[in-house]
Amino acid sequence: MPFQFQYLAASNCLYVIGRGRVSLQDFLDYHRTVKIPDPKPDLLILADYRELDPSNLSTSDIEQIRESALRKIEDKFTSVKEATVVADTLAYGLTRMFDGVFHSEKYELNIFTDIREAILWLGLAPETQLDSDQQFEPADKQPS
Repeated sequence: MPFQFQYLAASNCLYVIGRGRVSLQDFLDYHRTVKIPDPKPDLLILADYRELDPSNLSTSDIEQIRESALRKIEDKFTSVKEATVVADTLAYGLTRMFDGVFHSEKYELNIFTDIREAILWLGLAPETQLDSDQQFEPADKQPS
């Protein structure tokens, strides 16, 4: 699976890393698999997609991904603030499309090319250490 994630309870932040070529089904599986125990009402998401290849995704796929993401948070959070970090113009454009597909008052998204800027925008401590090589459990092995 191209996604690995961990929930950082102290900062109420879901930290996601995406790597390799990704499909619609990969995103849907990731959304289905994420489980956050005892979440606070205001969730932060840091999505590091600098090594993700979204070139297989269509406009229809983007719409389905956004709909899935919004369903996932629907009755669980009062607000979600997501910082997505990308490395190229294709990923940037597709993320902008994702943000524009469906409007949500409680889901705020911003796109970055620098992970430190994303961390600051989320309001995390500047010294927050996020090592992309740390030991993540694959999404399909996360606790329920």
